[in-house]
Amino acid sequence: MENSAQIKQAFYRYLNNELDETEARVFMEHMQSGRDQHTFLSLIEENLDSPLAEKLLDKPELLLLLNQSFAKITDAIDAKPQKRHINLWPSIAAVLALIAIGIYFFKYRSNESPEQLQQSLAIVADIIPGKTGATLTLANGKKIRLADAANGQIASEAGIIVRKTTEGQLVYEMTANDQAGTSTAKTNTLSTAKGETYMVTLPDKSRVWMNAASSLTYAAGLTGQERRVKLEGEAYFEVAKDKAHPFIVESRGQKIEVLGTHFNVNAYADEEKVTTTLLEGSVKVSGKAGSKILKPGHQSKLNENTISLTQVDTELATAWKNNKFLFENDDIRYIMRMIERWYDVEVIYTGEIPTERFGGGVSRFNNVSQVLKILESTGGAHFKIEGRKILVSK
Repeated sequence: MENSAQIKQAFYRYLNNELDETEARVFMEHMQSGRDQHTFLSLIEENLDSPLAEKLLDKPELLLLLNQSFAKITDAIDAKPQKRHINLWPSIAAVLALIAIGIYFFKYRSNESPEQLQQSLAIVADIIPGKTGATLTLANGKKIRLADAANGQIASEAGIIVRKTTEGQLVYEMTANDQAGTSTAKTNTLSTAKGETYMVTLPDKSRVWMNAASSLTYAAGLTGQERRVKLEGEAYFEVAKDKAHPFIVESRGQKIEVLGTHFNVNAYADEEKVTTTLLEGSVKVSGKAGSKILKPGHQSKLNENTISLTQVDTELATAWKNNKFLFENDDIRYIMRMIERWYDVEVIYTGEIPTERFGGGVSRFNNVSQVLKILESTGGAHFKIEGRKILVSK
């Protein structure tokens, strides 16, 4: 980011969730560096009285990184004339007040004052967040660590060229040399370890974002009557429309059939149910318990015996893709499973397991100590870091 125009463009793209993970990380690192802080502060001040003010509320990490300028921002709020968006200012001020004392999480039914919430225990040890990375296993068994691979062409087989972009993403391209049916027999697997996330563009131009500790298996050419992939873990799909060739996702006894749509699938082995959340279009979810047709805003939960369908806030299910942790009345075990995967740590419960429910949000760019301090400030749980182990107690 060499000038204010580039900074401004990145700022608005970040607010609108238009940056990919690599671009978002560069943007946040630039903010953390302290360079151009006045430019960032001016952009925030300018948008306190604009329709984008609501989006600022969804980006607490922007304000968190500018906490040294807290007084200036609150002064700007107080100085604003009484205009149509004044109803947003108390909410912004409240978020800023929480950020000023390092708190964005809250405990449901909590009556503690901000002074009491500040009494969280200090966590000296620290663990950095996850990063972009994955391992590609080709049909011949060759494994390629994508974090180490140079940009450009990294593999070629059966008329399929695999490239790594400058943004650190994987792109498949079909060539004229592809023989009919040849690439279908060539199976690739893209795997992320704990603490890794990656994005791939498949040969049909469908895009898949993979969360930590996940794997996606697919035919290199993704040709044939069906476009079939197998998922373990969690991924967000933007499926390219092709009515003649249904796109099928298999995961833990579930089958999803789509023609072209956007949806998220959580199929981790340590979660009780396979959860599918639809953002646009429609999908058919099937399993031993039957099948359901999902419409936008619907979420299905499936196990061997049941399949349920509910209306949900899709932002919660896709927060990880937008580099955030978002929780709503969730228990500590669910939250710690997410932390365990993203920070590549082992979680150990000592004594009685906390029973409080938690809600709120925090950036996935934060070190684990920051996330734990915020959780601990609610009084609902306590943590101790020992190496790469996190001890949880009530």
